[in-house]
Amino acid sequence: MRRAAGLRRVLATSSQVLLVLVTGRARAAEPQATTSTGASTRTAAGTSATVGKEAPSDTPDRFSVSGRSETYVQLYRRALVPGQNGTAVPTETAVPVNEYLYANARDVDAPWQKDAISFEFAAWGQLWPTSTALERPFDGDVQTASVRLDAGPAWARLGRQQIAGGAARYARFDGVMAGGKVGGLFAEGYGGFTVLPRWDDRLGYHQLGAAEDTLLTAPLPPPERKNHFLAGARVGYTLGRVSGSVSFHDEQARGQVEHRNLGLDVGVQPIDEVSSGGSAILDLDSGRVAQGRVWVDATPHPIIDLGAEYLHSEPSLLLSRQSVLSVFSTNTYEEVGGTFGAKLRRWLRLEANGYVEAYRDTGPGARGEIATRLRLDQGHATFVRIAYARVIAPQNGYQAMRISLSRRLFERLSATLEGYGYFYDAPVAGYRTSSMYAGTASYRVLDPLDVLWSVSLARSPYAELDAQTMLRVTYRFDTPVRPRIR
Repeated sequence: MRRAAGLRRVLATSSQVLLVLVTGRARAAEPQATTSTGASTRTAAGTSATVGKEAPSDTPDRFSVSGRSETYVQLYRRALVPGQNGTAVPTETAVPVNEYLYANARDVDAPWQKDAISFEFAAWGQLWPTSTALERPFDGDVQTASVRLDAGPAWARLGRQQIAGGAARYARFDGVMAGGKVGGLFAEGYGGFTVLPRWDDRLGYHQLGAAEDTLLTAPLPPPERKNHFLAGARVGYTLGRVSGSVSFHDEQARGQVEHRNLGLDVGVQPIDEVSSGGSAILDLDSGRVAQGRVWVDATPHPIIDLGAEYLHSEPSLLLSRQSVLSVFSTNTYEEVGGTFGAKLRRWLRLEANGYVEAYRDTGPGARGEIATRLRLDQGHATFVRIAYARVIAPQNGYQAMRISLSRRLFERLSATLEGYGYFYDAPVAGYRTSSMYAGTASYRVLDPLDVLWSVSLARSPYAELDAQTMLRVTYRFDTPVRPRIR
């Protein structure tokens, strides 16, 4: 209950901050009354002007506030088999309700600069009404809550935020990020406390691969925020058809190194029809490349798209350096392949891709797919996609077929049907096939209100029958706030 009360306090505080920004900005936008010896009159636009003096011709400044709410209701039965030490777990009926909230304000004026303040907020909450030993009755967290301030070419963002790309790959933290741009050159730096995953403090949870797993029978103690922090920086350029950046990311957990990476990203577009680039992440502890990629995209003809790609990956280097699994490198692989797309008719498009892999110590592999997409009519926008895929892996492989049909039945009602079939080269738990069928219907009740209902049935080596249904309600209360004009 303390978590629920804390989340409510955060939501209330964020709402108050957003309201202050809105009302303060609206008041600032109102024209100030002035005294003049001349007579006052009204213009056609409704603004006051003084006779005998030139009236301001600036258009009214505006800012925007928008928000969205999404509600998901799911219904299914589950059983985790086997449980701890092989024990059987009773089957449970689950009806979780998940709520997602988003809000942002843009282009709010500040005393030092116009359109200098932005606010972003996102949070989720979960209600678990049925009895369970695995979930909390109520849970939730704040995903993003930050304020951005701009001052000329420089900017700063404070609060809960995320950094993506480069050496960081993806990380969330509570702290500050600042940067600036001059011409085509830019630089940014960040630092703060890592946002810990919600499951870090669940009873019975242990970090995958940690040595404590074999030594402890009691739950691990809750993590301390002060021992989980990160910092990094990025510098780069964007000049015409050429761009690039160098980045550094250092992340600590429990006072020890979790990730320490150096990143490189480059891109070039010599002509409109061709673009290429590359990226790499170097693990500084081992001195090895955790991931490297080089790609080329081309459009030799308006109806043809081509692509080629080379990838080197050592996934174990992307794990925490404190996990014992990170010392194994047998899963390193190289991959090379390409993509092809052709729009043969307005109603027909062909797509294909193929890749060849070379796994260290385990042999070669390959994967590929060929698909066709058809538009059956012009009025109701009926689409059919048929695809065949083949995967060859050192341990096993499979063939897959997929067919999907989507149609807008009425102006506000659309539906999609999908079917998947998987055929394994070697049996998996005694099964040679898997199948999944799904249907989705979406109805726009009002312009800002959508209701989506989906049903799925699946059969696999791990479930005799997996049946799920989900109801999603989405309400977009996007409301641009405009200043009053007197």
